[in-house]
Amino acid sequence: MSITTPRSAPTHGPRRWLGLLLAVALVSGGVVYTVEDRQQDARARTTTATPTPAPSTTSKPSRLATAIAARRVAIDTILIRRAQAVLTGDEAMFLADVDPANAKLRAAQKILFANLMEIGFTELGYSQAEERFNPAILKAHGRTTYLVRILMRYQIPKVDHVPVTTELGYTFVARDGHWLLTADNELDTDLGPGAHREAWDLGRIEVQRGPRVLVVVEKGDTKRGRAIVAAAKEGIAEVAAYWPRKWTGSVFVIALDDTDVRDARFADEDIESAASTGSTFSSLPGQDTADGTVAGGYIVVNPNERDRVDEILLSHEITHVATADLGGYEPLWLAEGAAEYVSWRGIEALSGPAGVGKWEQEVIDDALPQLTALPTDAGFYQNSADVYGVSWIAVRYLVQRFGLGRIEELYEDLARNGTDQAARDRILQSRTGLSEAGLWNALATYRPQR
Repeated sequence: MSITTPRSAPTHGPRRWLGLLLAVALVSGGVVYTVEDRQQDARARTTTATPTPAPSTTSKPSRLATAIAARRVAIDTILIRRAQAVLTGDEAMFLADVDPANAKLRAAQKILFANLMEIGFTELGYSQAEERFNPAILKAHGRTTYLVRILMRYQIPKVDHVPVTTELGYTFVARDGHWLLTADNELDTDLGPGAHREAWDLGRIEVQRGPRVLVVVEKGDTKRGRAIVAAAKEGIAEVAAYWPRKWTGSVFVIALDDTDVRDARFADEDIESAASTGSTFSSLPGQDTADGTVAGGYIVVNPNERDRVDEILLSHEITHVATADLGGYEPLWLAEGAAEYVSWRGIEALSGPAGVGKWEQEVIDDALPQLTALPTDAGFYQNSADVYGVSWIAVRYLVQRFGLGRIEELYEDLARNGTDQAARDRILQSRTGLSEAGLWNALATYRPQR
């Protein structure tokens, strides 16, 4: 059962929802009985050819089924209460079901509550997904331990056009007739990339806002936050000027002193990246479809690059954000090439064509000869060659030959429908008359217009 608590819900919402959940539990008990009753009837039919009258008394649900239904109601009620607490600003309600014996968890949950209040949500809800089992955790907390994967569904105003979903893992224990949250990180390694690594999960934050911009920094890092807001506003303007899609969304930039934020790994595969844009999902991969449903993107800045964030860097990342909701099936050479195209147009506007021309010639002379084909998705970000520069040249060539408007249409078609290489080849061929191999061969004779 998915539970979403609207901001306008009255403070007595949990009591109202509890009545509904109790009704659901009673219905669930009836379903358990009905299934058992059918199984008994089926067994009876296999042992005798003569039908026997149905029993005159109605059997009750099993003790196990009753306990599971009661637990479901209790945990759902806790989750409703936590969401309602955030939407009404009630810290005591948020902490009411946190294990009072776990001082470390309670302190962390206070910080989490403050962060969630700092972000602000138009919609927030938590729901149970599936139970998990871990014998070590069970041994640590006792036989009443309940491990469950949680779906957090939220919407940040002016950032998320639709509600988006992320994952959590909660550990509950029953004590003195009550269920208590006793850990929120013991399932982290069993969850998807970036789960429980959202900006609000990583220590005390503060938020700086501007038109179409929300920036998260460490608490007290106000000057940096405001500078990133200003750079993001310029980056949005550059995307509007140099990429023809009429995108009216907003930008969420996370610039924390942490190398592991959402699905960005700046101590691992993203170590050389100044920033990374990761997808948000209205439904997670495997939830409704294998790939999930992409809703948008958030930008995460490498903590080592926070002092060098400018509109050029952000215009690249904002191009990814502005195209994220198209589907994400475009080849990486096109995704990164388009983002580089926008940021280099911004550089050209500041420094004139000479600087861009110099860099373009370096890519043609030095980077292109290192490759034998367009960069592939596999290993793109680990490639030692300048795959960003080559991708930029490929997009520059396409724009020069076909015009920016047609290349933007190509991008949208591939992002929505390029689900495999055959589809990508078909789309590229139909819109440009070129295959990827043909495009690569054409770059050998590319002469930039200066």
